[in-house]
Amino acid sequence: MSFVEDPQPVDPITAGQLPVVAAPLQEISRREQFAQDLRESVQDARETRQDLHESGQDTRETGQDARETSQNLRESGQDMRETGQNLRAASQDTRESDQKLKESRQDLREANQSLRESNLALLESENWFRLLVESVTDYAIYMLDHEGRVVTWNVGAKRSKGYKAEEILGRNYSIFFPPEDAEAGLPTDELATAARLGRYETEAWRVRKDGTKFWALITLTAVRDARGELRGFAKVTRDLTAQKAAEETLRSRNDQLERYRLIVGSVAEYVIFTLDAEGRIDSWSFGARNILGYAAEEALGREYSMVFTPAEIETGAPRLEMEAAARTGHCTTESWRVRRDGSLFWSSGALTAVRDEAGKLTGYIRVARDMTKQKQLEESLAKMAADLEIRVVERTRELEITVEELQRKNQEVEAFVYIVSHDLRAPLVNVQGFVRELEESGKRLKEVIQACPNWEFCWPGVEPILNDEMGGALRYISASADKFERLIDALLRLSRQGRQVYQLTRVNVWDLATNAVATYQQAIIEAGAEVEVDELPSVTADATALGQVFSNLIGNCIKYRSPDRSLKIEVGGQVEKGVVHYWVRDNGLGIPEYGKTKLFQVFQRFHPRQAVGEGMGLAIAHRIVERHGGKIWAESQEGQGAAFHFSLPAIPVLTSRFTQGATDRESV
Repeated sequence: MSFVEDPQPVDPITAGQLPVVAAPLQEISRREQFAQDLRESVQDARETRQDLHESGQDTRETGQDARETSQNLRESGQDMRETGQNLRAASQDTRESDQKLKESRQDLREANQSLRESNLALLESENWFRLLVESVTDYAIYMLDHEGRVVTWNVGAKRSKGYKAEEILGRNYSIFFPPEDAEAGLPTDELATAARLGRYETEAWRVRKDGTKFWALITLTAVRDARGELRGFAKVTRDLTAQKAAEETLRSRNDQLERYRLIVGSVAEYVIFTLDAEGRIDSWSFGARNILGYAAEEALGREYSMVFTPAEIETGAPRLEMEAAARTGHCTTESWRVRRDGSLFWSSGALTAVRDEAGKLTGYIRVARDMTKQKQLEESLAKMAADLEIRVVERTRELEITVEELQRKNQEVEAFVYIVSHDLRAPLVNVQGFVRELEESGKRLKEVIQACPNWEFCWPGVEPILNDEMGGALRYISASADKFERLIDALLRLSRQGRQVYQLTRVNVWDLATNAVATYQQAIIEAGAEVEVDELPSVTADATALGQVFSNLIGNCIKYRSPDRSLKIEVGGQVEKGVVHYWVRDNGLGIPEYGKTKLFQVFQRFHPRQAVGEGMGLAIAHRIVERHGGKIWAESQEGQGAAFHFSLPAIPVLTSRFTQGATDRESV
């Protein structure tokens, strides 16, 4: 509402415009009209005051001034009516009232101007505050009504909680609480506490739109109007998940450090202490005191060099060790160190550089152990090892001489066996020849006697001599000679296995085994045996010698079969970790326990009544396998059969003792 200043009142008497008698009445009428205008102005002022009442304390004070002014005006009007007869006094009062009215109008104009400026400032500050709140992204800032419904939403709230404004406005803020907290009534309790105390602050888990939780710092402030009535709540939330994780990590590290400190402090077997960046000792463990002899108060603040020998100090070893640790991160050393009492001990340990997060060197950690006993033991062991090495060299030379001597003797034995076998064969042939001649002579003598007259009278006495005594003796001599011949042949075969030149080739072992089975085909049929030859891996070996091994083992199974069950023979093989493993298994008589230790010796027979033989087959097989660099053994339980195993290297291993030459059809 605007106000227009009334013209300056004019004294009608002095103006001479009205008759003297009518002037007072006209003046009174005019004054009443003027009073009416004043009352309307006052009414307008009241309305203006009412409009300005809620704008601020300053406006209310201005309205109070206006009411006082209106009151003064009413009092002035009353004075004018009561003093209507005294025109000059009324005129003077009117001028005073006009002056006061002018002042009131001026005050109202100033109040209006102040109100407009206040409104503009308030609007500008609200705009700035709104921009400030909406631009904050690290904090969720929003308003709640008095029932907890969201009424404003900023960018930070959207960023931290995941809701857009249109998704969350009007919803109760309990949606941000974990279900168990919401069910427990915590949202209502927080509002009640903030309303009662004016402010509520806490740290707790809150829930985003996607259901994930975050650790939040929450401040809830009650908002009241000028009359103190609760209008709502201002809520500020900050995501502290990263800080909480960092705090938990820091707490965990602190706990670990405390545990480490306690552990380090209680370890008595290790020297553990720390240095500052300049190499001065700033911590001292129980183990350091126990081993070095210094109390903590004696060691703290002293140089690292105090534990070094004078010779090392002169060479700058402490400084060089710290420089190496600073350069590479740690420096490992083993050397003599000095105790407080001057005694030396052998120290083995490391100096580790310690740096802060910026990579700045802050100090060192020294961990060492007294290894004096171990050092002395190592020196003793080194001396013993040197002595042992000398003894081993000497013993090795002795063994080489012994091996050479044994090889020489073995060659002599083989040569002797060969020579003896040949030398014995000649008289054996003579014995066999004389036996045949004696048999022929006995036949002729019998014919001569029978041609004599009266031979029947002497024949009863001669026949026992010719047929029983001389015939039995000749048969015994013949059988012994045949056995002796077989023994000589076996010795020759065994001797040849020691002297034979092997020809190594890639052998199809399945063919060798099936050929060996074929040589015993008639005996297998007569025994009613069942022979199964599985797939056999190939190997590099002498084909003839390896065939002899299979032949001897299969023949052994046939000779020593059990009369109580049908004979079954299984031949198999497989490759195992660098060797080729073969076996020949049967269900025959088996091997008695006493015979297992001498199974592969010559002339060993454990079931002589079961079959004839010289006990040389297994010895020959053993010699062949051994010369190939392999191994042969047996598994058996008497009465349940036996299994003979032998293994050959996948790559031939040729030894000077048993083999000569090379592979691929070269002599071995």
